[in-house]
Amino acid sequence: MATLADSFLQDLEDLEEEHDDGEEPAAAKKKSKGKGQKGLLDGGDDSDDDIPDAIAVFEQGEKSGSSSVSEMLKNEEFQKLMDEVRERKDEQPALELGKQLSEEDTEYPLITRCNSLVREIDEEMLNIHRFVRDIYSKKFPELESIVVSPLDYLQVVQRIGNTKDLTTIDFSDILPNTAVMAITVTASMTAGNILPRQELDKMMVACDEAFLLNDCKRDVLLYLESRMSGLAPNLSALLGAALAAKLITSAGGLLNLARMPAQNIMLVGSTKKALLGMATSAYHTQGIIMFSDLILSTPLEFRNRAVKLVAGKCGLAARVDSFHESPLGQVGTQLREKILQSLAKAQEPPPAKQKKTLPPPEDKPRAKRGGKRHRRIKEKYGQTEFKKLVNRVKFGVDAEENIYTEDWGLGIPFFEGKPMVNKAQKVSKEKQLQQHIKAQKRQRSAAAAGNESGLSSSLAFTPVQGIELANPNAARKAPDVGEKYFSTSAGFVNLSTPMRL
Repeated sequence: MATLADSFLQDLEDLEEEHDDGEEPAAAKKKSKGKGQKGLLDGGDDSDDDIPDAIAVFEQGEKSGSSSVSEMLKNEEFQKLMDEVRERKDEQPALELGKQLSEEDTEYPLITRCNSLVREIDEEMLNIHRFVRDIYSKKFPELESIVVSPLDYLQVVQRIGNTKDLTTIDFSDILPNTAVMAITVTASMTAGNILPRQELDKMMVACDEAFLLNDCKRDVLLYLESRMSGLAPNLSALLGAALAAKLITSAGGLLNLARMPAQNIMLVGSTKKALLGMATSAYHTQGIIMFSDLILSTPLEFRNRAVKLVAGKCGLAARVDSFHESPLGQVGTQLREKILQSLAKAQEPPPAKQKKTLPPPEDKPRAKRGGKRHRRIKEKYGQTEFKKLVNRVKFGVDAEENIYTEDWGLGIPFFEGKPMVNKAQKVSKEKQLQQHIKAQKRQRSAAAAGNESGLSSSLAFTPVQGIELANPNAARKAPDVGEKYFSTSAGFVNLSTPMRL
């Protein structure tokens, strides 16, 4: 991009050339000394309008958008390389069956140059993104944190421009709905200012150049994709030609990819992806191999395992291709089958528990333990004769109720068809009723007797009359005259306290 100093130097060089070509004698100039000096500078013309103003020329060039931001698009070598790539993009390589591209082929240097060219185009696009971001941050500084991808950022900036109401602009083909909502809400609260026309035009030119570089990158990738079957057949069989071309160019070539460990291959070409909404982190980094069909078709809970498997097998396939072995891609096909089998096995449900049958009992006679100790244990835990009689039940005979056998856990035991009851436990109902009546009488007499407490009552419950009101003092005998002081139950009374000596 031309600066103000460069424009001044160019103007001075133009003036010197005009002075050398159209120099005339000083006598032919105007009489005025000042006008004569001006005439020497402008080559004989006495008008001041013919002298170009460097500042005006620079501002006019900036306004017209003639200044370019990208230096790569001005490079003739880059243009020639792109023309050659576009010519050979649709051509198929003339390779014999079972052969692979080697360093001796005439097209191999072009493929190697294209691998590095993709990275150079990416760097140039990042420079343009920084240039546009520095200018547009005056109007919408929050846009950088919402849209992280450089190409998406440039597309959004080109559509917004100086527009204030973003609800009239459609971003659905560029960004997800969450990002569109975030941009709309943030733009309504931003503190940015409207850009001048000069800076806005410069920014739009930079966006167009970035899109042009992206088209060039796409052409280079299409060319490399058409040559992947000859350059890296096993890696193409594993990932596909398009993804293999992107992976090789991001790694800087097939040899660099073959030297990488698997944990580095997972991060090749990683880009930041904005996570909006309820995400725990603001960004998520993912490499190129995340776009493989092997990983995208795997459920989320097994995706980390799939990434590790694909990254490891990509390193193996790249090493096979770097040694020019298996030109038909058989190793890549086998590696792909192994990945699919491993993922399918990991997703299988665990086997159900099988019910194991008990082993058959051993019917062989064997020696049993005997002796005094064994006989005592057998008598202690053995079944008694009483339990044997309890277990004997006659079927077809109605049982009689017996409340004394409920503790055994059985309904009604029978011994030869008749219930057997202990004589000590056989009590008639009449005796139980008599004992109950005697107990109630004892309670009533105790309530009516001498020592009264706060819990005693004159009400008594009888089985015949129900509630009976009794006077506890009626049956009490009147005390004699001397009973109070001379009673055998009376104690000593101290009439006075003893005197202290």
